[in-house]
Amino acid sequence: MLTEIGYSVLGYVLAIGVLIAVHEFGHYIVARGLGVKVLRFSIGFGKPLILRRAGRDATEYVLAAVPLGGYVKMLDENEGEVPAAERHRAFNRQPIWKRIAIVLAGPGFNFLFAILAYWVVFMTGIPGLKPIIGKVAAHSPAQAAGLRAGDLITRINGRRVQSLGQDRLYLFQEALEHAPVRMQVLTKGGVQRTVTLNLDGVHARALSKGHLSSVLGIYGWQPKLIPRISEVMAHDPAGKAGLKVGDLVTRINGQPMKDWAQVAHVIRRHPGEALRFSVRRHGQKRQLIITPKAVKVGTRNIGQIGAGIRVPTLPPGMRVMVRFGPVTALRAALTDTWLMSRLTVEMLGKMVLLQVSPKSISGPITIARYAGYSVQVGFSSFLMFLGVISVSLGVLNLMPVPVLDGGHVFFYLLEWVKGGPISEQAIGWGQRVGVTLLVGLMMLAFYNDITRILG
Repeated sequence: MLTEIGYSVLGYVLAIGVLIAVHEFGHYIVARGLGVKVLRFSIGFGKPLILRRAGRDATEYVLAAVPLGGYVKMLDENEGEVPAAERHRAFNRQPIWKRIAIVLAGPGFNFLFAILAYWVVFMTGIPGLKPIIGKVAAHSPAQAAGLRAGDLITRINGRRVQSLGQDRLYLFQEALEHAPVRMQVLTKGGVQRTVTLNLDGVHARALSKGHLSSVLGIYGWQPKLIPRISEVMAHDPAGKAGLKVGDLVTRINGQPMKDWAQVAHVIRRHPGEALRFSVRRHGQKRQLIITPKAVKVGTRNIGQIGAGIRVPTLPPGMRVMVRFGPVTALRAALTDTWLMSRLTVEMLGKMVLLQVSPKSISGPITIARYAGYSVQVGFSSFLMFLGVISVSLGVLNLMPVPVLDGGHVFFYLLEWVKGGPISEQAIGWGQRVGVTLLVGLMMLAFYNDITRILG
């Protein structure tokens, strides 16, 4: 069986391999379609592991050793001698519009892939929970709007809601722009109400952490978790203190415990402190002293005792499958791709303006962990993950930074305005700046990944 690390490596290799292939295939197919000779199509950098030549141009198709990118090498007089008979097929000899089309095809295919991935997922179906509010946080926009636990959300700004979290991207965008959100809900008593969430006080820095529920104050319904112990680790504090499978936790330090969430909350808040547990075992009351061990999570310590409960299965009526027909699914795929692209650009802009912490940037380690998780969950989850990363890759490559596709387009537009080629010296300096920026971004991403792991 694969370990968590194994799934992460597998997921990362699959994800990066697919997305690089899609991106480079965009450059490749448009270049060939516009009459440019392609010399090499490579997935990865460095030493070729697999090399095949095919086609009338004997194009080299390569799988290389370093899976951190790829490239399409075209015939170009700037990179070597070109026979006179083939100069008309050289990239540098093409008109500006053709060069721009070839360069933009890479990011363009990333967006097309995201649309296709979302379309397939929306047609096959996304499992979810019925959009019933389980908890409304105090002092939150949801509480101020008058939402209550038990309300069933039916529409958000006129958009039909079928499952909790279905409109997460849309709500994220509205919150980022401080736009009011109108929600139609059905109360427990069957009364239809319309409320408005005021999002003026929402800060981009809070949204960058990704906890939309805590920002809005809306939490989904969860089954009541009775604090009856079903698992005890013998060598952890609970096992050493004598806690047994079947024990019902009734009080901690004299405070009544209504459910497992309350028990877990008390344990987490008291690392290294002795707690007096009152439990009921076979109808008899018992007292146990358990000292939670301190476990570092992020920048703080939390308590753990090495015990857990069996989570009950959800009632059949709480599960929903959101599935659309081909046309509606395509419309939803286009909308989500647009929203994801727009959000990525806005968050990058706010990061430059220091309104969002650069800690939200993730690198290959975090991507690998999410990839591994999505692989374990299933095909639809992994496909949705690929769609999200493909959009991010497309947006990143459109940035006007030399060495990225957007930087090449920027130089071509300067060439068009100037009416002649940009000097090699200017291009060289631009590329040095671009490489420096990218290396700095990669180092920041790796640093964020490592600090998340070491916490």
